[in-house]
Amino acid sequence: MRGMQRNQLRPGAAVRIRGERWRIAAESPHEAVSIIDADGCDAGNRGVKARFILPFEPLEHLPAVASPRVVSFARWRREARASLAMATPHWTSLRAAARANITLIPFQLEPALAVTRGEGCRILIADEVGLGKTIQAGLIVAETMMRTPDARVLIVSPAGLRDQWDDELRARFSLHPEVFDAGGIARAGAHLSPDVNPWTVNPIAITSIDFVKRPDVMRSLEALLWDVIVFDEAHTLGGRSDRAAAAAALARRARCVVMLTATPHSGDDEAFARLGALGDLGTAFPLITFRRTRADVGLPHGRRSILLRVRPAAAEIAMHHALDEYARLVRQQTEGTAAGPAAGLVAAILTRRACSSACSLARSLERRMILLADEPGAQRDQLALPFMSGEDDDEPGAELGVAGLRSPAEERRWLEHLVSLARAASRHESKIRALRRLLARAREPALVFTEYRDTLQHLAAALADFDPLQLHGGLTASDRRRALRRFTQDDQRLLLATDAASEGLNLHHRCRLVVNLELPWTPVRLEQRIGRIDRLGQRRRVHAVQLMTRGSREEEFASRFARRNERIRDAFDATRTPPHTQPAALRQESEAEAARLQAARGLSTNVQETPAATRPPLTVVTRHGTARGTTWALRLPCADAAGHLVFETIIGTRDLRYLLTVDDAVEHAAAIGHQRVLAALSTSIRPSLILLTGREEAIVDALRLEHARLSACLLQPGLFDRRAERAAAAQAVILDEAVQRSVARLTILGRLGHLREDGRTIVFGIAFR
Repeated sequence: MRGMQRNQLRPGAAVRIRGERWRIAAESPHEAVSIIDADGCDAGNRGVKARFILPFEPLEHLPAVASPRVVSFARWRREARASLAMATPHWTSLRAAARANITLIPFQLEPALAVTRGEGCRILIADEVGLGKTIQAGLIVAETMMRTPDARVLIVSPAGLRDQWDDELRARFSLHPEVFDAGGIARAGAHLSPDVNPWTVNPIAITSIDFVKRPDVMRSLEALLWDVIVFDEAHTLGGRSDRAAAAAALARRARCVVMLTATPHSGDDEAFARLGALGDLGTAFPLITFRRTRADVGLPHGRRSILLRVRPAAAEIAMHHALDEYARLVRQQTEGTAAGPAAGLVAAILTRRACSSACSLARSLERRMILLADEPGAQRDQLALPFMSGEDDDEPGAELGVAGLRSPAEERRWLEHLVSLARAASRHESKIRALRRLLARAREPALVFTEYRDTLQHLAAALADFDPLQLHGGLTASDRRRALRRFTQDDQRLLLATDAASEGLNLHHRCRLVVNLELPWTPVRLEQRIGRIDRLGQRRRVHAVQLMTRGSREEEFASRFARRNERIRDAFDATRTPPHTQPAALRQESEAEAARLQAARGLSTNVQETPAATRPPLTVVTRHGTARGTTWALRLPCADAAGHLVFETIIGTRDLRYLLTVDDAVEHAAAIGHQRVLAALSTSIRPSLILLTGREEAIVDALRLEHARLSACLLQPGLFDRRAERAAAAQAVILDEAVQRSVARLTILGRLGHLREDGRTIVFGIAFR
């Protein structure tokens, strides 16, 4: 470094470090060393901010200007295409989408454009199942990482979807996230010193809501902030649960909150309101909702829904009638008592199990007899509801132990009678016979859903000649991946699944037939099931078949189901009024942006880009034509108050005289163009700057109000006990660390309010004789 002139390290100077071109933003000289802040200028490091220590870092000074050089038209065309393909015309233009491995569909660009335009920092993407919500969220993540090199992203999903998120971000956006569960944290911590938090190592973390909600995990996140938090299957976060509480706490630490769900409204208006308030600090950050159907985006609705009413056998009719009578007696004898609600719920569970399969009912009745024998007269006011979770598809447990009839002996006789009828009905179930006929006629891959694991296993035994695959909540992650791989890549025709497979899986390339053995509990579940095959990219008509037993309580359930679905539709449509929906201007901009990105991809096709550090700064070719003079393409960078590169674009300027050198006329035209670019940038960046500054200040206020707590409360103080004081001191350190992160970001945002021109350079030119 001693051999390099000091003025060569001035802000704006071009240098080559580690084989890449960098532009010096600031220098801090010390007695024996110098620290420089630099902005990346090559394709591989563009947008990256780095800090280097000299003379320990080998550095080569690059000339800022070189004389024009005449080259062949083929060479000029290749260089020009490569440069223009990388150019970004406006601040709001998307930068990551051009290189992403995705099909450019305009409506999928809208959420990312809403973020770059500064229109909102809380986004609900509630498109119909299969319209690419993961891609839309991935675009927001990739765009954030490209614009903010020190950004941190947290993706929270159901446990079964973590690997899929990892695959999508790697394959489509060339991002490299880290999947964090108990094993992932242990593996990461094994290579780190004890004082390093594993969550801070990788800028993109993927975890499950059930892992992150643990108090010890939440405690490890208390000093962190995120530029983007994505909540996948967000409809599960609208309740009053520890999942919802954890999500709400994390969302208050995010500069941008993205929620994904095809079914945002389950019929509970309060739950929907809680979901819509996720991450809203002081009700100052409105929710931008994207709710598109296939018709909205111009895609045909390729679904055909079929209700297949099945005639029950005599044994099944006897079973259903006896169960209805038993349920009537239970409700009659417990009405008005403390046990009434619990006993009524038991009757409902048994009825639904009977609609699933006689085998399933028999298992539950036998379990109920055992529980009542162990705990006669047991009463429970609060019951677990495992059937509401798609991951828990096992048979009901302790809730079946609630007594129903006043006389234990009478209840025992009823249960023994019902078990006998259920076993008889299970030998020849009409729904299974109907399913067998349907599969034989279809002669193509099919996905069959049932609610309970024991029904699935009974079904697998009855359809053994079809060699079915199974997918349920009792399988390990590797077993699930193996079953899915065999179904999607091999010749397996039948996949039997519970709702453990109804979220996030993409089976549309293999299958177009889905059969529901029984109605799920909610319309949300039904749409999730069908959405596994009715997705963007499905090229054939989807057939969704619903089996229903004639004359059973299942028909009553179907009627209630339809009414609830209608109520959900009405409630959600009522929210689709401004400002909750995206404006028409955003829709038009997404179409223009998709066309621009497609053109940029066309320019980069078959172009082997040369690193800017080794590319001549100017190439010129002469062409014959009626025009006279030279057209120059200029790169115009804009920097913040500290000299850090914020934005750059390429414009063309025309000198009416033929020349191969840059003179005052060209420089004057370039200066005018630079001023216009800077003025447009200042205008377009203002909404984002206002929004992000307000959000950051709100995060600081929330941190101080909550003392940066995410985890369980600190230890209660005891007599002569100093543990609470030590815990409070530790929490103060965490609070200070978190606040300092926000203060640092506010400093960066403050510099964006004072933009200036930076050194412009000529990229290429073309002269006409």
